[in-house]
Order: sequence, then structure tokens, then C-alpha cells
Amino acid sequence: MKTLRIGLVAPPWFAVPPRGYGGIEWVVSSLADGLAERGHDVTLFASGGSQTSARLVSTYAEPPSAALGDPFVEAPALFDAYANPGQFDLVHDHTILGLIAAATLSIPAVHTVHGLVTPKLARLYEHVAGRIHIVAISRDQASSLPAACEPTVIHNGVSLDRFPLGEGERGNWLLFVGRMSPDKGILEAIEIARRADMPLRVIAKVNEPEERAYFQDHVAPALDTIRHELLLAATHDEKVAAYQSARATLFPIRWREPFGLVMAESMACGTPVIAFRDGAAPEVIADGVTGFVRDTVEEAVEALRHVDEIDPNRCRARVAERFSAEANVARHEALYRRLLGTPGEKAAPAAPLAIAAPRVAPIIAAAPAG
Repeated sequence: MKTLRIGLVAPPWFAVPPRGYGGIEWVVSSLADGLAERGHDVTLFASGGSQTSARLVSTYAEPPSAALGDPFVEAPALFDAYANPGQFDLVHDHTILGLIAAATLSIPAVHTVHGLVTPKLARLYEHVAGRIHIVAISRDQASSLPAACEPTVIHNGVSLDRFPLGEGERGNWLLFVGRMSPDKGILEAIEIARRADMPLRVIAKVNEPEERAYFQDHVAPALDTIRHELLLAATHDEKVAAYQSARATLFPIRWREPFGLVMAESMACGTPVIAFRDGAAPEVIADGVTGFVRDTVEEAVEALRHVDEIDPNRCRARVAERFSAEANVARHEALYRRLLGTPGEKAAPAAPLAIAAPRVAPIIAAAPAG
């Protein structure tokens, strides 16, 4: 099979994988490492501090997180990524601003839609339709894109090694993992726990100003009304331990969630998920098999009476089949080969990386030995 030369462009704001919260960065990390492990020549454009099996090119020595969203900070990183596209067979961009450059390439370009498709974003995607191949991370998200995009649906994947199946007894408490936002349904999770008379463990992201304000004004007072445990800035091991020992994970979202990694992570650990029927939740959860998809707090409380009927092994099996990092990488590789016509001969080694006169000198790191 032909070795592919692939350029992966990540947003510059956080390291890949992220040091804390960062769903896009985990997805890009798994894809870069998985493709490299399959023998492809992968160059990852991401911030310094990233760890990858691919060749790493960094415009910034440290992630410019404080400047999140500033196009004057993002543009130099994208300039570096697109300065020499001839070294690649295909470029896969995970940014929005990069669509402008990707649409001009003479080689296939792929873009993953990671967030909510707003009307403004839909118009942009309609403009680049036919020039860039669009990947949607759920069927629900794909249905919100303009018809001209003709997206390929590739669900996000989680590493089964990072989220092992729990083996001990499950506690008599519930779990909520997410950022402090009305969209994520934290107040609904608190109300479910209150009505079920069960403690709630909350692993919260409270980083941005609006998250802090919402937590202080609404979440903290509500938490004081129930038995709870609050973890801020939880480590990965703490999160996995919570997934493995919770009776159920609550995901009562109030927005059109494009995927929902929390659901896949929890199921990989063998813990059922009770979610509201929004966005991709009905795609991720097999209702009655790996959790329950409901519409109201009352229905969620009723579903809790049946969580012990869920087989942890079936939860993990669904993730392994549909939402694992391995499945995600295989589906991307198949897409790339389809776009490229799947040539069978061995590709010549990629030319040395050449960046033309960037305004910010990039940092280039070879893939680690072994």
C-alpha cells in the first residue's frame, strides 16, 4: 500500500495532546499518532509542547492560549503550515481560518467540522464546497451542513488504552464531567441527583470568564443543596477513576452537541450514560444497551432505576467498534485513499521540510526515536 504524505494542521492555541481540557487537540493527537503508526509520513503543525509520533512543526515555542481566537496570532502558524504544500499528498486542516488557504490547494484538502454549525459558518462552508472535502463528526452535525458540502461522517474516537474498563464495584453516586455552561446541563444534572437522592461528583472546567461567572452565580448555589464532590482541574487518572466507579454518567445537554467525547469515554470504562436527546447523543448511546436517551429530568430519574441492567462489557464493545481511536484512524485513512485514488506503489520519501520566510521562526522537531 502506498505510504501517504499527510499534513495535519491543528489550531495553535493548545498543545497536542492538551495539558488539560481540549477535545479537538485529543482528536488530532490520536489521528496524527495513529497515522504515523500505520507507516504514513505525517507532519503535524501544532504549538510547541506538543508530543507526537509525527514530525512536529511549531510556530510558537509555547501555546499562545491567552490570545485564543486572535487571527493575528493564528495567521503566522497557518502561513507556516501552507508555505510548502507540494511536500504533501493531502492536507487535513482542523482550523477555520485555514479554510481560506486550503481552498486554493491543487492537492486534496480535508477539513473536520469540530463545533456547532452556525449560519455564518454554514455560509463559509458553502463557499468552499467542492474545493475542500468536509468531515462531520456525527450524522446530526452533517445534517446541519449545506447540502453542497456532501460531508463524510467520521465519529470522534477515544483511545481504549487511556480509558480502561473498570473492574471494581461501582459506587452509589453519579458523575458529571464538563465545562460550566448552561448548554452542558450541569443544573439539570444537579436536579437529577437531588430527585434521585444520590451524591453527584462534578469534574468541572471553570477556566474562561463566562464559565467562572456561571459557576459562581448559578452552579455553586445549586451544588450546596445536594451531597456532592467537586473536582477542579482534575488529572486524567482522576477522571478515569471517576468514570470507572460511578453508577452512571449524566449528560443532560441543552444544545446540539456535535459529538460528546464524555459519553464515549464513560462507556469505554464500562459506565452507562444517561443523556438528553440532543445533537449526537442518540448516535453515541445505544438506548437501553449502553445507557439511556431521555427528554426530561423526570425521565432521567426513572432511567436511573435501570442502570444496573446495563452490561459494562457491552458499553466498551460499542466504543471499540464505533468510537475508538483505532476506528477513527482507519476511517480517515480510507477517506484519504479514496480522495487520492488509492495508488498502490510505494511513495518516495518526503522532501526536507522547507518553510519560506515566516514572520515567526517555526520550531521543527523530528519524530522521537522508537
